[in-house]
Amino acid sequence: MIVDEGAGPAVVLLHGQPGSGASWRPVVDLLRDDHRVLAPDRPGYGGNRAPAMGFPGNASAIVSLMEEAGASPAVVVGHSWGGGVAIAMARDHPDAVRGLVLVGSVGVPTSISWLDAMLAAPVVGEAMTAVGMAVMGSVLPWARRRVSGLPWRWASWCRTTLPDQSVAGGVSEALGRARRSFVVEQRALVDELEDLAASLPDLDLPVAVLAGSADVVVPPAASAALAHAIPGASLEVIDGVGHFVPRDAPATVAAAVRRVART
Repeated sequence: MIVDEGAGPAVVLLHGQPGSGASWRPVVDLLRDDHRVLAPDRPGYGGNRAPAMGFPGNASAIVSLMEEAGASPAVVVGHSWGGGVAIAMARDHPDAVRGLVLVGSVGVPTSISWLDAMLAAPVVGEAMTAVGMAVMGSVLPWARRRVSGLPWRWASWCRTTLPDQSVAGGVSEALGRARRSFVVEQRALVDELEDLAASLPDLDLPVAVLAGSADVVVPPAASAALAHAIPGASLEVIDGVGHFVPRDAPATVAAAVRRVART
């Protein structure tokens, strides 16, 4: 499945793990009046029945989709794990990418944690992933809807930090396939990140890096290191926003896309 709306210069939006192209709806609505916006389900998620792959495989699949749709080159926006795909696209298929917007994105070693390593481990990681996916797909969105009775500070933290159903991307309805895809991508994250990071100084295109000040998944310091590693990249830290920047600060994402597109 792919969201394909609007007309004008092409923008491709890549979701994280798990998720789907539908998680970009707030950003699509802000860009479609002056851009053609594509938000595909990446391999292994949503309506995309292709098997999950690592960063280079995802990059090739998205570039093929862009070429088939007549949407190349494009500004490519990657959130979280999808940011690694965007970087791989710029590295491996530079003619297809006009610029990058990296949102709470992986890309440097400090963007992954001990938990990421645990989730990539055989047996234990698979069990942790199954539990985590079930919680993300139902429990956490349920909890986020019921924070009104909490003290303001805790309610604000929950709304900022917890996923809703649009972010979860239908995990509860496709737990088996989504779980397998997550495991494949988690192992790729651990195995391929060093090569991805090594390519950052060679990128030669406009790049904007966005980070939420309250991001507990990819810490703001990791986003700062990512921006520092890419020649000429800008960094914007969004106060009071967590990891789900496309949901909670879509106007900031849209503004960054327009800046990169004009460069």
